[in-house]
Amino acid sequence: MILIKTRTPEMVGVFDKIKSHPKVVEANTIYGPYDIYSLCEDETTIGIKRTALEIRNVAGVVSTLTCLISE
Repeated sequence: MILIKTRTPEMVGVFDKIKSHPKVVEANTIYGPYDIYSLCEDETTIGIKRTALEIRNVAGVVSTLTCLISE
């Protein structure tokens, strides 16, 4: 899961870009210190790190917090 903080005026555009990312299986806007959460899937942690970096590079993203979920 990746928690994303955005610049307020750009939140909708950022959300649309993140939701359409091929590794994102679920995304929602949330209230609190972060604006969006995204659930991402990949076969490796390196793939998740790559996805997190791609999300961080989306224009309007201020910060992210990546949380690995163990099954």
